[in-house]
Amino acid sequence: MKILFICRANVGRSQMAEAIFNSLTSDHIASSAGLNPPPQWEGQKLSKTKYVAPCLLEIGLDVSENISKRLSEKHVAEADHIIVIGEKNNWPDFLTKQNVKYWGITDPDTGEMELHRSVRDEITILVKQLLSEI
Repeated sequence: MKILFICRANVGRSQMAEAIFNSLTSDHIASSAGLNPPPQWEGQKLSKTKYVAPCLLEIGLDVSENISKRLSEKHVAEADHIIVIGEKNNWPDFLTKQNVKYWGITDPDTGEMELHRSVRDEITILVKQLLSEI
């Protein structure tokens, strides 16, 4: 089963969800993308993040080589389940026609490490719940 996690920029929440999901199962695969990555992030490695990569490294997940990607119709077409994290507006038409699950998780982009840890831990709980459901 293919899971697609989507957030605003594909720099924080969706990347965390993808890494955590893939670390917890070998039966399914997750990918991630951003609804609207800003120019300074699209196509950039997460090694440039101040807190995201270090926060995940604390739990043994190295995402420093992951790259921020913009959501495309192909991403959506290839997914069995789609989860949007923290965005409820400005979705492209090809996404609004899908069965999408929504996780209302705070965007930690302006927060310090403690907020990133809190978001990471919240995502971990939700990913474990998702794995128990599929």
